[in-house]
Amino acid sequence: MGVLSRLANTTVEMAARLDVLAERGLKTWVEEFAVLHALQVQAQALLDLVVRIAAELGYRPTSPREAARLLLAEGLIDDDEYALLRRVAGFRNVVVHEYMVVDMGVVRSILGSREYRRVARLAVELLERAEGRGVDC
Repeated sequence: MGVLSRLANTTVEMAARLDVLAERGLKTWVEEFAVLHALQVQAQALLDLVVRIAAELGYRPTSPREAARLLLAEGLIDDDEYALLRRVAGFRNVVVHEYMVVDMGVVRSILGSREYRRVARLAVELLERAEGRGVDC
């Protein structure tokens, strides 16, 4: 299994773990931290996937947001997917760099809406689209 496949699989694995936590509900700070960690890992895997696909297409993106713009220009993602990638990047940045101000209401909303499943679907679809372009996944 290649790096791109492992990254996509990580997003799917984190979605499955988040499903378990969503069913239980967040009753303790430990469960809140578990959700934050799973969301952070999932976000980072998706962003790494985007950067690596852009690199495999011959680009040298300096950030996940730039890589997402490149994939949009290449037709590998649409405007809605681009907007999702920007939100994922922003969320990841807050969790990693501004962890003291993470709004748990937003986290609960992501968990309740199962938005993380959309992240996993996008990763799998991106992997398929990259393979369709001849990228070794």
